[in-house]
Amino acid sequence: MSENEVANLPALIDRACSRLASARTSAEVLEAKAIAEMALHYARITKAANETHADCLRMIVRAEMRMADEIDAGQERGEIARVGNPHDSNSPTLGELNIPSQRVSEWRETRDAGQEVVEQAIQGALAEGRPPTKSDIAAHVRGTFGTGENEWYTPDLHLQAVRDVLGVIDLDPASSAIAQNRVKATAFFSKDDDGLARDWRGRIFLNPPYAQPHIASFVSKMVSEFRAGRVSAAIMLTHNYTDTAWFHEAAGSSSAICFTRGRVKFVDAAGNVAAPTQGQAFFYFGDNVEGFSARFKDIGFVVAPA
Repeated sequence: MSENEVANLPALIDRACSRLASARTSAEVLEAKAIAEMALHYARITKAANETHADCLRMIVRAEMRMADEIDAGQERGEIARVGNPHDSNSPTLGELNIPSQRVSEWRETRDAGQEVVEQAIQGALAEGRPPTKSDIAAHVRGTFGTGENEWYTPDLHLQAVRDVLGVIDLDPASSAIAQNRVKATAFFSKDDDGLARDWRGRIFLNPPYAQPHIASFVSKMVSEFRAGRVSAAIMLTHNYTDTAWFHEAAGSSSAICFTRGRVKFVDAAGNVAAPTQGQAFFYFGDNVEGFSARFKDIGFVVAPA
């Protein structure tokens, strides 16, 4: 960066934001992250307003969350995690850039906790009259794991559509007692029940954990239980990661898929609304494709895999 660029903090922040928005490769995402980190450094030494610190931190975390997605998507495709073109053997690996696996794990944890948790940490620091830091976010993220506070639930609007198609939800195999206030399944498996080790029977609604390797495991379980005949009908809600192996596995056995118009506004136990960074898809497994299509056509466009 030139001295003029460093001296103009607002322009530097705008540059980081623009670079992140236009980034198409992991290398470009890391470049945007570096610019945002430089802006944050300058905000510190110039004692800029706390909200300016927050803006820089938001961009850094957004870039790290995108990196977690890029890495996971590459691993799903069986590719070595490279920065740049994953198909180009000349592109450096994460190891060659000295990005340790622990750092990637931290990015994944933050991504899985969600943007809402990040914002709560930032707003908490601002409310105390001080600039937010990465430590605030890390502490907030770690504090939500295992408490249920980082769980996001399917909105009632979409759950009603699920019930209209299935009639009754016999089993929700990746759930919690809090989630059942909305889902109202006849039975459910929580994390402690280990739904992957149990048989699934009847009519199923599944909103699996989205972190790897859990999502791939739950998708494979859904497919195997449906093929075994224990699941008579099911609807599964996931992000629309169409380039991943698990998405193709689900599509290969599903009877129809609804790609949502807009993004599903997941909610937490307190009613806070999430802001997912991608769209979603509802997979239907069963014989009532016509009924699924008729009910979900208002939620998105429905296709039947060939």
